[in-house]
Amino acid sequence: MDAKQARMEEKLAELLKQAAVVASQLQALEQGPGTPHYDQIELPAHETGQRLSQMIQSARAGDVAASQQPQVVCPDCGRSCPVQTQSREVHSMDGSVGLSETVVYCRPCRRSFFPSA
Repeated sequence: MDAKQARMEEKLAELLKQAAVVASQLQALEQGPGTPHYDQIELPAHETGQRLSQMIQSARAGDVAASQQPQVVCPDCGRSCPVQTQSREVHSMDGSVGLSETVVYCRPCRRSFFPSA
């Protein structure tokens, strides 16, 4: 692991610790006084993890779309076609995620395709 990746891993670990503290405090406020059953701790924690997963998926897909070349070659006819970004919602294992993705339409071939990043 290089130094930049190590710094980013450390930053992620620290941010996750902070998120865990805030999520725990929020749970305590929502649940009120008394001793909660363990599933009252586990289920909200899992839901928070799913929210984080959805955010990561959306951000990563946006990064991939933003890194795409502005023009790509049609795999059928070989002409250069403009790349466009569009939004759509997908259903991941963690719930609905709004994604930005690239799509290309080749007018002569009258077909759309998804370029490789």
